[in-house]
Amino acid sequence: MPGLPSQLAAVMVPEPANIAAHWAASCHARPPEVWREWEAGLAVALLPAGRSWDAVAMSYTAMQAVAQDQQDPQLLDHAAILADMKLDLCYLFVPVGAASSWDVPGTTPLGESCWLVASQPGRRRQQSAGTWVQEATLHDPLVDADRLRAALLRTAEVHP
Repeated sequence: MPGLPSQLAAVMVPEPANIAAHWAASCHARPPEVWREWEAGLAVALLPAGRSWDAVAMSYTAMQAVAQDQQDPQLLDHAAILADMKLDLCYLFVPVGAASSWDVPGTTPLGESCWLVASQPGRRRQQSAGTWVQEATLHDPLVDADRLRAALLRTAEVHP
């Protein structure tokens, strides 16, 4: 960072391993609260939908079908993907507002007033809820809602 001492610049820029954690925590109105929850006994935090992103819940099978969709093979390349293994659900993050008009059968839109349980990205703890299948990177971790809708409809026969 120009004009800053190197020690200060190093403090201001998250390490690559922490980029996903900073992205996840930043969606909360009080990011330090997320960090405290991650350090607590359950090691998960509640992240609010409808603030920085909305989410679409779907079965793991549906998410795999979308990932393998030959008509849009790069759709999930940079997507942040959260999973709840006990419920066999994956959550894909989409732009704020997408949940309000979401209408794809077999999926559930999560917008304002919805919360997701999430472990701290980059930390390897055995848990079934809030596990990151794919963490956010420096690329935009949100999935284009129109492309996701189209891929889900194209692959609907794979995940009835």
